[in-house]
Amino acid sequence: MHLLETKDLGIVFGGLQALNDLHLAVDAKEIVGLIGPNGAGKTTVFNLLTGVYAPSGGAIRLEGQSILGKKPFQINRTGVARTFQNIRLFKHMTVADNIKLAMNQNMKYNVVSGMLRLPSYWKEERAIDRKARELLAIFDMEDLADQMSANLPYGQQRKLEILRALASKPKLLLLDEPAAGMNPTETHDLMEVIRSI
Repeated sequence: MHLLETKDLGIVFGGLQALNDLHLAVDAKEIVGLIGPNGAGKTTVFNLLTGVYAPSGGAIRLEGQSILGKKPFQINRTGVARTFQNIRLFKHMTVADNIKLAMNQNMKYNVVSGMLRLPSYWKEERAIDRKARELLAIFDMEDLADQMSANLPYGQQRKLEILRALASKPKLLLLDEPAAGMNPTETHDLMEVIRSI
């Protein structure tokens, strides 16, 4: 069974067939590239896979289970994370807080312990902070943890978005033009990180 599989996937926008009969199979630990010129529909495919768009036909399965009709947050909970072509960070939050926010579905304390600041809350908060700093270490960004994300250079913002996607512990990570705006050295480093994940 494939990690991700699509069959006969298509979408129509106002009578225009933007995507037709897409068959795709991705296995666990496989690195796959979706290549095409601007306007070819690469981002549209990602939007279909993550529930941003509803297909006009076809099937999408993650580990054999249909994810059609699910909302983006529900698909994320099944183990699919993505980055965007245009960076979508919380600019007025710190670098670490951007990452921690993506970990919210994995938190083990309940609302009451959070409101009352019980020991279980603080234990979980320390674990989340530690995990955020471990993720920042992937791109040698630990010293930027307390910086506002809006103050980061473009390449660092792009890396932060990737780290935020990784924070949700995805089974499938979709990177939409991950090296856009990066210089050749940053691009090479990014490819090494992707291979190591």
